[in-house]
Amino acid sequence: MNILLKGVTVLDKNSKYHNKKTNIHIVNGKIKELGKVKADAKSQIIEGKDLFVSPGWLDIGTRLTEPGQENLDDLGTLSRSATKGGFTGLAVFPNTNPVVDNKSVVSSILSKASKSITDIYPIAAITNSNNGMELAEMVDLYKHGAVAFSDGKIPLAHAGVLSRALNYSSNLPTPIINHPEDMTISESGILNEGKLSVYLGMKGRPAIAEIAMLQRDILLCEYNDAKIISHMISTGDSVKLIKAAKRKKLKINSTVSYHNLVADEESLKEFDSMHKVIPPLRTKKDNNALIKGLLDDSIDAIVSNHYPLDIEDKRKAFFDTKYGAIGLENMFSTLNTKIGKKVPLEIIIDKISNKPREILGLDKVTIAKGEKANLTIFSPSEEFNFKEEDIKSKSTNSPFVGQKFMGKVIGIINKGMVEIV
Repeated sequence: MNILLKGVTVLDKNSKYHNKKTNIHIVNGKIKELGKVKADAKSQIIEGKDLFVSPGWLDIGTRLTEPGQENLDDLGTLSRSATKGGFTGLAVFPNTNPVVDNKSVVSSILSKASKSITDIYPIAAITNSNNGMELAEMVDLYKHGAVAFSDGKIPLAHAGVLSRALNYSSNLPTPIINHPEDMTISESGILNEGKLSVYLGMKGRPAIAEIAMLQRDILLCEYNDAKIISHMISTGDSVKLIKAAKRKKLKINSTVSYHNLVADEESLKEFDSMHKVIPPLRTKKDNNALIKGLLDDSIDAIVSNHYPLDIEDKRKAFFDTKYGAIGLENMFSTLNTKIGKKVPLEIIIDKISNKPREILGLDKVTIAKGEKANLTIFSPSEEFNFKEEDIKSKSTNSPFVGQKFMGKVIGIINKGMVEIV
């Protein structure tokens, strides 16, 4: 590998080149030089109008469907989706078949992904088979490569089990990840509880279901002095709770799904099942509160909420359609287009590159001489139409196909490989 990135603007708060335009020479997977670097005859030159480069983007909580549902995605197509969207790393949820609740499954995933340009970080199950009751062998799972523990999109309902999990994990450098939603309150709700759910005559999923479990998780975080990530908060009140907990110096972090930043419940007015996701799209007021949470660091990271589904499961009557949408390929473009005027580009990039690694306790990636080249190359000003052929997943359940976006991924560099998309 011999690559010269020519005239690129660096966005990396940990680099002395942050917000500066420079050249970057990469040889054999490492950054050899920055600054006034001239290409040699062997250099592959990457240049273009308004090119930016940042530490490679990392997604937390991506749905992994191998093993068990390779018809929706396999590690190969998931990696290609990640590359198309600018992600060099994915921290994947454990809800596979079999569940990632033992060292053999962790080792198998790491082995299969080892030759891919994408770093795959397994998040192991908190409980055996995601049953919500019996703790998995957390220490063993950590030793074999698990970077965090979670039951994925299944909220951990049993407070005692979560407390014990936090207690055990407090001796490890790995956080617990929990999606806060009390399902005894949400029950069979279809969309956000409010005026729209009443208008459509459908049972709602009330914000209090999220708030109640989040309050519990904060108390247990404090009690056990352990790290927890509240995954995909969606309400203004949740932002307030996280902000207050951080003021108390609790070991708590939070993420938000990009869906809940760029769309609200009005997207469901015409029963558009592609926008039927968990957490549900809420109000514009909630959207604005979440955006403020990004700006004041109450929210640490933005995630894609990438959830592949069989397209036929999205073509049923709205009540019966499954929850979920893919998001890897278009997350950056959608964020840049729809909230770019409210959230500075450098904050968006930090929330999808440096911060996800930071809250997972992964090694820092930075743009500096001698560092491994783990980079995302993009243009925030390039316009394009997002088409179905841009989707590299086997699943096509995206609510944004056909829309025009500002901001395009050019390619990624990682593990001594380069992919231009």
